[in-house]
Amino acid sequence: MKIINAHFLKSITGPDESAGNGLPEICFIGRSNVGKSSAINSLVQRKIAKTSSAPGATKTINLFKVELELSGQRRPVIFSDFPGFGFSKVSKAVSQGWKTMIEGYILGNPRIRDIIWLFDIRREIDSLDEMLMEWLYRNKLTFSFVLTKSDKESQAVVSKKRRFFHDYFPGKTVFIFSSRTGQGKKELTAHLIGSIV
Repeated sequence: MKIINAHFLKSITGPDESAGNGLPEICFIGRSNVGKSSAINSLVQRKIAKTSSAPGATKTINLFKVELELSGQRRPVIFSDFPGFGFSKVSKAVSQGWKTMIEGYILGNPRIRDIIWLFDIRREIDSLDEMLMEWLYRNKLTFSFVLTKSDKESQAVVSKKRRFFHDYFPGKTVFIFSSRTGQGKKELTAHLIGSIV
């Protein structure tokens, strides 16, 4: 099983604009500058998502059509790259607009199979993360964790963070990932494929 093709579809702001044509979908969410676009590019082995060192660069939901190969058959799926939350340099009105757009899209989209919550391994959980966690649980949404930028920490710190997330979110899958080194790419790819079969 592997990813064999991927390309950008369109940028949207709501579920009624979706170009997924009923295909299963996997959402990538997380704080600003956590590495969502870089993770997508790493997974599909080509640059389809725009990356930026400036937080808040993604302001729409960007859809990508990805083709997977399973037992010799092609299976299409949509990857959706969401705007980062928690970026302090935007107005409250813009921030609220993003929140409404993201919540409306996820709750109004029955095609979503998994939500991948990317989290910078160097950060600690704060009140904003706890609010997102509570919203995900309250709406009974399926989600998994990807601790990004693992190459920027020692192995001891990485292991400690993984244990912490396993304990803090019992029953949730936690992946260690680095777009730069490729750590965790094989495991995460297998998980994504498994979520749509």
